[in-house]
Amino acid sequence: MKLLNLFLVAATLLVSPVKFASPAASQPAPLRAALQAPEWQPFCSAMGQFAIDMPGTPKMNTETFSTQITSHAYRSVLKNKESYLLQYFDLDFRQSNNNIKITLNNAVDFFVVGANAKLLQVRDISLGGYPGKEFEFQPLSPTEPVGVGQVFLVETRVYGLVVTTPEPENAQKFLDSFRLF
Repeated sequence: MKLLNLFLVAATLLVSPVKFASPAASQPAPLRAALQAPEWQPFCSAMGQFAIDMPGTPKMNTETFSTQITSHAYRSVLKNKESYLLQYFDLDFRQSNNNIKITLNNAVDFFVVGANAKLLQVRDISLGGYPGKEFEFQPLSPTEPVGVGQVFLVETRVYGLVVTTPEPENAQKFLDSFRLF
């Protein structure tokens, strides 16, 4: 009986108009898909009066320090240890020209210490006529990439942008996308 079934299947295959493909050449197994980097998305804060492009969806955090300064932070941390941070806080007084430099230098120190890093270099910059500083820092962990940051004093608000990434073009994209409204 089994022989009869085998014969019928073979006969059906020979007679039917089914075409069989030629044997495929051996091909390597597909490689695992590379980790997809999250898409960059515009992010706006009406309360913070800024817009910026960030990878992924930033997590928001608000914290009030003992000095009664409230900090608002927006951070994207990616799986490959890339980190993108925008943080701002309001001072309760306007800065005199003499204090602007001190305030900006203190803000740079605040972000470098927060990154557990050492300051490599700092230079003066501006954004729409507002004074700022750009700085590079080296995290104390040898596996972390060099980071870059910017701080700006806008009236009584201090904005800080900090990036650690092995991709310099991503850091520049983040920093260049920051705009006030």
